[in-house]
Amino acid sequence: MTIPVQQRKLKVGILGVGRMGSIHAKNFAYNVPRAEVIAVCDKLQTNLERMGRDLPAIAKAYKDVDDMFQNSGIEAVLIATETSTHAAMAEKAWSYGLHVFLEKPISVDVETSKRVVEASKKYPHLQTMIGFVRRFDESLDELKGMVESGSLGKIHMFRSGSTDPYDPSGFFVKFSATSGGIFTDVGVHDIDQASWLVGVPNGCPNPKREVHCVAAFGQSVQHPELAALGDADNGVGIVEFTNGVLFTCHLGRTQRNGHECYCEVYGTEQKVIINGQATANRMEIRDKHGIRTESHDSHFTRFKEAFIKELQAFTDCVLDDKPPHVNLNDALQASKITTALTLAFHSGQYV
Repeated sequence: MTIPVQQRKLKVGILGVGRMGSIHAKNFAYNVPRAEVIAVCDKLQTNLERMGRDLPAIAKAYKDVDDMFQNSGIEAVLIATETSTHAAMAEKAWSYGLHVFLEKPISVDVETSKRVVEASKKYPHLQTMIGFVRRFDESLDELKGMVESGSLGKIHMFRSGSTDPYDPSGFFVKFSATSGGIFTDVGVHDIDQASWLVGVPNGCPNPKREVHCVAAFGQSVQHPELAALGDADNGVGIVEFTNGVLFTCHLGRTQRNGHECYCEVYGTEQKVIINGQATANRMEIRDKHGIRTESHDSHFTRFKEAFIKELQAFTDCVLDDKPPHVNLNDALQASKITTALTLAFHSGQYV
């Protein structure tokens, strides 16, 4: 008996259940009605034990990726391993006939990203989606509609900022050597957001060359050891797109009040600001210290609903055979720009 597509659930496996992967696993298990998590894989036993407590009993634990891919019965896999392993894991998943949701970025270098994009063409029957979560944020999606309607006039400048709360443990330092650095690890979201919101490809004389030049600057404010790794805990990137739009972004890991994520789009008719006050809710606290508001503690809370929506969208793409909202070419273009920013930061020159 064939199960109607609206009743069938996508059987999902999660590869890598650390900080990011565990959030995706729980969202798939409890917030995506058309999917079920039946397998998780991680090299750390402590992560698997935690997932054993957090997920339904149906989810089986694996330490070997090939074992999970071959024997678990999954149809799709979400890959949330270390950035440097994304490319190899995606290619392996396709070879097993699995649909792939790949956390950003594809890779830490452009050439590997290009290879993965080419490799994906051998599997046109498989869906692959990239985790650019901001495209699923309600406010940003509304702003995208305003830009496309022309209500802002001609877009000429875009500003954004993504700053994480300061963690004195410096947990991210140990990942710096394999994460691609702050412009790739943090900035890739801002780069994709800018390209998507202002419709960069559509306004370029040559869509294959979206960027005229970039500049980048960085500081190691709280973690001077990052300098030896060619990384920074704060950075500023400047991008001049070939359609004339100027873009600047501030990236940081030392914010004292919590997570902040904002963007400003400048048009000839309107300027729009998203999350300019960076508040977690509409509450004001008034006491002897004055008036204050609460901040988000991480980007996981800021984009809580968007994280759910992107997994729902991926599930619908697979079950309903629809093209993904964010594809590998989007990720490749973002990778090219973040790589250029990193090179500009290292060289101290325009690229």
